[in-house]
Amino acid sequence: MTHQATATALYLGVDAGNSKTAALVSTASGEVVGAGRSGCGDIYGAPTPEAAVDAVMSAVGTALGRAGADPSALAGAAFRLAGVDWPEDAAYWDDALARRQPSLVRRTILNDGYAAIRCGEPSGIGVAIAAGTAAAIAARGPSGELWDMGWWGQHAMGAIGLANDALKAVFLAELDLAPPTALTQALLTHYSRSTAEELNHWLTAREGGAGPRDRTSCARVVTAVAKDGDPVATDIVRAQGQHLATYAGVAARRTGLATAGAPVSVVLSGSVLMAEGSPVAAALLEELPAHLPHAQPHRGALPPVAGALLDALGENGITVTDGVTARVAGSMPAKDFLAT
Repeated sequence: MTHQATATALYLGVDAGNSKTAALVSTASGEVVGAGRSGCGDIYGAPTPEAAVDAVMSAVGTALGRAGADPSALAGAAFRLAGVDWPEDAAYWDDALARRQPSLVRRTILNDGYAAIRCGEPSGIGVAIAAGTAAAIAARGPSGELWDMGWWGQHAMGAIGLANDALKAVFLAELDLAPPTALTQALLTHYSRSTAEELNHWLTAREGGAGPRDRTSCARVVTAVAKDGDPVATDIVRAQGQHLATYAGVAARRTGLATAGAPVSVVLSGSVLMAEGSPVAAALLEELPAHLPHAQPHRGALPPVAGALLDALGENGITVTDGVTARVAGSMPAKDFLAT
């Protein structure tokens, strides 16, 4: 996807996480004319905060290059970044962007959780529940109030939570401190290990052991075992749905959505919730009415980076209509652009 330079105003959306950073550039009509991706853009997760800035700038530079444009062509930008959890995090990014892209003055910087809202709710008003490697929950209220979970989340959710709870169940069962579970054989098979002791050793070894992504790779195994009816795995999945619903209720209350007396859009996204037949999504939807009675849940139709782009358009005077959203969807890069 490479386009010739143009005098038409352009807009930039960036979604930065631990597994990847993605950037899209579009025209005011929503046609995506440039895309770029790079590595970890989370200032908490990258080797150094400046390395996260480098990753974001690399993705932005690639997207602009493929659009045949430079930063001065941008009429607005929305940076939705994992690790923007406290005011000083936003201030760090504001200073970094001012240094690295001084012409980019029309920009907003928010936690990556907000990127998913417009993926299913064009107005940008509602709650987003994203569960991928980890979980991000954010809400924008009818008067513009903002709240995101950040470091308020006191439960491991997403693939991290599924993996941690499943491995704990397996190891406790090995010690006769918890019920036997089909998770034991399923995880041993997944990790190509013979015994629970061998698996525990590999996951915790000081040298030559597993990496963080190895640990979370079993999330789909956990949900498959739950779908097969294992009681322990089923309880793990149900707890995940309950946690996600609980924090979504907090987000709605903190932003005035819960008391508005109107239906509340709740947008689901992330690999754990978007997987076909996801039992975590089912558990979440079952629990959600207890925390947000007027919830209208639906799965996001676009990836979060597209939501960030729609934020950039919406925040800079472009009405995000169904037509604009359709043009973004129809001009997205190939699926492997977002593969992890």
